[in-house]
Amino acid sequence: MQKGFTIIEILIVFAIVAVLVAIAIPELHRARVKAETGALAGDGRSLYSAFRQYYIDHGQYPNATSAPAFDVVTFEPLRSDRYYNGNMTRALVGGRADAYDSPDDLGANQEFWIEVTLVLDPSIRFVVADSNDAPLGGGQWLDGVYLFRNGVLQHL
Repeated sequence: MQKGFTIIEILIVFAIVAVLVAIAIPELHRARVKAETGALAGDGRSLYSAFRQYYIDHGQYPNATSAPAFDVVTFEPLRSDRYYNGNMTRALVGGRADAYDSPDDLGANQEFWIEVTLVLDPSIRFVVADSNDAPLGGGQWLDGVYLFRNGVLQHL
């Protein structure tokens, strides 16, 4: 009487494990993207509130070019002035926002927009804005946090 498994039994077990892994890995990635998207949306709301509070205190949004210019990597001056203490950049492509502007078509720094891209899934982008000039906004007035996915802009 022999004890142990045949090569066929071992191959069948490996095949079953391989199928389960092939199913689990994409599901795990989807779950991570969903969690990161939710976290980034929450951080986007904090960032939006920080911009609004900055505007209330200073009568304008941070400038895009002149001092103190908004920095897409550090989120200064919002961070040093204690308006924003989030860690959004950890989840962004390149560890930074894609772009920021404070257009002057309504008067100096009376509107703003910032766009960011999720590192886990670059097809997912966010716009935080109080402006009609955000490139992903297509000319419509955006006020708040928006998710841009598959060509669709959704207010969060």
